[in-house]
Amino acid sequence: MVSVENSSTDPNLFLTNRLGDIRAYSYSLASFTLQWRDLEELFESIQLSVDDCFNDIQLRQKQITEALSSSVPSQPRPELKYLCLNMDGKGLRSFLIEKTKARPPFSIGDEVSAALLSAPDPAMLVLDAVDGFYPRKSKSKGKDKRSELVDIRRTCVLLLEQLMKISPRIGPAVTAKAKKLAIEWKAKINGENDNSSRVLGLLLLLAAYELGCVFQLNVLFDLFEMVPLHHQASELYRRLGLMDRVSDFIQNLITKRKQIEAIKFIYEFGLVDKFPPFPLLRAHLQDAKRAHKKATKEADSRQSKDEAFDKEIAAVKAVISCVKDHKIECKYTSKNLGKRINQLKALKRSREKEIEGGKDCTRTAPQAQQQHHNKKKRLRADPAANSNPK
Repeated sequence: MVSVENSSTDPNLFLTNRLGDIRAYSYSLASFTLQWRDLEELFESIQLSVDDCFNDIQLRQKQITEALSSSVPSQPRPELKYLCLNMDGKGLRSFLIEKTKARPPFSIGDEVSAALLSAPDPAMLVLDAVDGFYPRKSKSKGKDKRSELVDIRRTCVLLLEQLMKISPRIGPAVTAKAKKLAIEWKAKINGENDNSSRVLGLLLLLAAYELGCVFQLNVLFDLFEMVPLHHQASELYRRLGLMDRVSDFIQNLITKRKQIEAIKFIYEFGLVDKFPPFPLLRAHLQDAKRAHKKATKEADSRQSKDEAFDKEIAAVKAVISCVKDHKIECKYTSKNLGKRINQLKALKRSREKEIEGGKDCTRTAPQAQQQHHNKKKRLRADPAANSNPK
């Protein structure tokens, strides 16, 4: 730095030196700012690490608590234990129907499994109880009958789940009786559009009583194709000893254009490398779009056209759920798929406005034929209508 005397005699030198001092100060300030940013980033990194460790500790504590609670079976209420001790299958079913009407069945699951352990023959007890899965007689009618059937099947499913959980010894006589019951239930399943609870009940029966060899592989594949998205499907698949044929089953689903169902099994069994999910998602959306276009073109009523829109919307929503559930990394995000849903809804609303404005005069073929037939009848009944005016 120059002295005052020198600066008074040489102002330019003074200004030059002062400018150098300012530059040096600015460099120091910039360096300090960069160092402070480094410190901030370090603190943020440490904070994230601490948060991750804390979350991991909380998760481990939760897992340990759940494991300890699940290892100690719930004490069953006396009446439940009494029914099991006395091998009263029908009484057990009726008791559980009544107790699960106002609460979800899983809330009493541990209690049921603990009570089954007190039965002299848990497998025989449950088999007697689930024999009512297809009631032979019912005094109820209409809606009440359907509600009664739902309660019975829900309870039978609960009992089969808990029996599978405790895995008791199953004697030859019980196995033979269970096999006969499984064949009877299979004969009452009508096909792919059948109620999923009936298929699930049969699969649980097969798994709980180790009857995977009762039916041929193609029959088991057909059954699983009816309930592939059920949360127990993959576990039942394992229980029935089909692990070595899982690739065949997935390929079967893909061939039948059931891509979303196939993806569930792909992730459940770790076969992403063999069956990449993105091409399947793309094929699912393309199939839905083609089906919508075809249905809209061939539809002869407003309801059919609405259903065509709704089916494609449902297909897009299925892809959104699939991507989210399995954390699939692809270009199909919730945002761009959501745009497609909004576009379909807008097209549907636009078409509805056209109908309300009288622009859609679509009639079904039977309606047109009936109107033409009625007109001919009127003409025959009124000869004057056929005469030409003079």
